[in-house]
Amino acid sequence: MHILTFTTLFPNARQPVHGLFIRNRMEAFTRRYGHKWTVVAPVPWFPKLPFAVSPMYDAYARVAAKEEDRGYPVYHPRYLVTPVVGMKQYGGWMAQGAAATVRRIHAQTPIDVIDAHYAYPDGTAACRIGKELGIPVVLSARGTDLNLFTRMPDILPRIQANYRDAARLICVSNGLAKVALATGAEAAKISVIGNGIDPALFHALPPQAAVEARRSLGLPADKRILLSVGHLVELKGFHLAIEALAALKRDDVIFVAVGEGAQRHGLEALAARLGVTDKVRLPGAVKQPDLPKWYAAADLFTLMSSREGWPNVVTEAQAMGLPVVATRVGDIEDLVSVPDQGMLLEERSAGALATALDGALGRQWDRDAIAKAGAARTWEAVAERLEPVFRSVVGR
Repeated sequence: MHILTFTTLFPNARQPVHGLFIRNRMEAFTRRYGHKWTVVAPVPWFPKLPFAVSPMYDAYARVAAKEEDRGYPVYHPRYLVTPVVGMKQYGGWMAQGAAATVRRIHAQTPIDVIDAHYAYPDGTAACRIGKELGIPVVLSARGTDLNLFTRMPDILPRIQANYRDAARLICVSNGLAKVALATGAEAAKISVIGNGIDPALFHALPPQAAVEARRSLGLPADKRILLSVGHLVELKGFHLAIEALAALKRDDVIFVAVGEGAQRHGLEALAARLGVTDKVRLPGAVKQPDLPKWYAAADLFTLMSSREGWPNVVTEAQAMGLPVVATRVGDIEDLVSVPDQGMLLEERSAGALATALDGALGRQWDRDAIAKAGAARTWEAVAERLEPVFRSVVGR
């Protein structure tokens, strides 16, 4: 079987942690079943200027047209994007920018199925190209695409067209499946397949590992470490963690937010304004092989998101034995399914988080039991569930 993954959410040399969950899922799948795999990961077009404009668009301009450093080809065709305006055209523009690349791949080695990620705009482009070439599309919905975009009157009809055109729809959480059903998807097409973790990276460690991790990361051995991982954007709630840290009025707690994003300067300013700069660490983006050290160093993991699908960072934290304090959104409720695994908040506020953290820091958690629950969710287990979905559409 020749599978073509089509998504803008895929790592590249300039954005090495971008969409890692898609790469991990499909690498595990092809490794297990031996299928041929090609990736088309469109990037927004931006001119390569001799001076810096913005980190994001600078990175887009310098992404190579083709990468093959992991044993399979990854193509990066360009497509037009007009920030803020023109969103309803993005799917069509992406199809125009990527179609020639997909046609060329299909002519050389016929594609059996398109594995598309993100219901819009990626889903629109993939479905249009798939219809043109007679290739079935398996579309995966991952979070914002259904939680947010289905509320936009100009975008909802495009997502509904993708429901109809896709042969199957994979939702990474039960919550997303409910949204898909409520917005017109056929129940018979939907499969719920969550994300996984790499057990070679994320697994229980002996207590001494925390001491060694803190030493290597420059974190104090005598403090309680509250950890969060993700893009530094408002919806992840890092600002609430900093506000909660100030409200705790404890000298023994440090908050570490691993990631990069547009909110960095705002978070630094907030920490300064609240007088907790010395208690906040923003180490920037970290490559996945280096993440286990940060989890090992921590006492608690928190994620105060306003919306989520299936957040991989929660699964990774659990596999490392970390109790989780998070908002009850998306499928976090399914991940933190019993009180022994953490605490879920009904209210997304700094006050609610401060109260929960105070309680969580004073509790003895069974980290081995948490790690055992997290360790069951592997990419290999995800691959086993993917195989019959792809098989069901090939040859239609």
